[in-house]
Amino acid sequence: MRCSSFLKIYEIYFGLLVFWMVPNFIEGQVSSSVLSTGKWERALIPFWKTDTIYNEIIQPIKDQSSLPVGNLLFQAKEVISVTDGYQKKEFQKGKDWKYKRGKIVIPKGSEIPYFNREDLIYRDKKEGVSMKSSLPDKYILFSENGLLQSRQLAVTYVKKRKSQWKGRIQNIARNQLVQTLLKLKEGKTVKIVFYGDSIETGANSSSTLGQSPFLPTWPELIVYNLRNNYSGAIEYSNKSKGGMKASWGVENADKLVNPENPDLVIIGFGMNDGSVGISPRKFTNQLQSIVNSIKRENPQCEFILITPMIPNPDAIQSGIQKKYRKPIFDLQKKGVAIADLTSVHEELLLHKSYQDMTGNNVNHPNDYLARWYAQVISALLIEK
Repeated sequence: MRCSSFLKIYEIYFGLLVFWMVPNFIEGQVSSSVLSTGKWERALIPFWKTDTIYNEIIQPIKDQSSLPVGNLLFQAKEVISVTDGYQKKEFQKGKDWKYKRGKIVIPKGSEIPYFNREDLIYRDKKEGVSMKSSLPDKYILFSENGLLQSRQLAVTYVKKRKSQWKGRIQNIARNQLVQTLLKLKEGKTVKIVFYGDSIETGANSSSTLGQSPFLPTWPELIVYNLRNNYSGAIEYSNKSKGGMKASWGVENADKLVNPENPDLVIIGFGMNDGSVGISPRKFTNQLQSIVNSIKRENPQCEFILITPMIPNPDAIQSGIQKKYRKPIFDLQKKGVAIADLTSVHEELLLHKSYQDMTGNNVNHPNDYLARWYAQVISALLIEK
């Protein structure tokens, strides 16, 4: 296993990058120049609609005496390419990887890096890359600095016709986001504010880590998608902050969100609330308080509420996040739409490992799951 010295250098290098970049991003100050590169259309093609899957991320994992494998979401008719997670180095079929019944298998002698199962959950703490597990006397691998991305692969393939998405499909919110959709269709300026926790800052996206392929954060991808599909100006601001709960959202909505005079606010709390056991009733009351606070100053504003992704079940952050889904849906009405990322993530986990979709192995999406965020939320606003 190619691990110790490489791992330490990696942690130090990317730790410096994240230290420099993340504070600016959390305050919504990242440059929007990444949105004008003109190369992100493929990242926004809904996975549930296309026959060709571009750059699906997998994490090869080795269990005991078996070969390392990574799971694809769909059965493949043809695997077009397998590259490293940076989408720079292409690996050779046969020599570095083989395809077998929905899995990419890593044969002996391959150059492809991987994790052993015992690298992900273990008894003895590893300095700098460990967090306490929800299991007694255990630790799990944890890194915010690109370690997981360094072992992940990007796979492009044509799926078999019979292999289709069986999870929830998000449709345009025609009955909820009436004013926003009207402004978009009429080519008027629409101002969007993103408001949530570290997931909504884009934590662990490759662009925030300063590493290839530099995929924009999912809020930026949504803005990019809207600009490509509507003629009017799409303005945005990201007022999210890492580590925050919905109570922080209530306390700061008037100060952070209302001065922006938003037409649409996309709200994503719940990961941190669920980790500490905030009751579903209290949590959704706080979401409603955020909405009420913003509407007092901006009566025409509309909202998208996001049901949270699922944390690693082996992490101490694993709590009652899934229990928020239904009460969040109870808040849906005219002016309030719901983006159901909880059920999407649940369906994904029936087919793929948690490590295929995470940037820190605890509670942040990688580029792949971030694309699901962007695609699902975009589907509420763009009819295709």
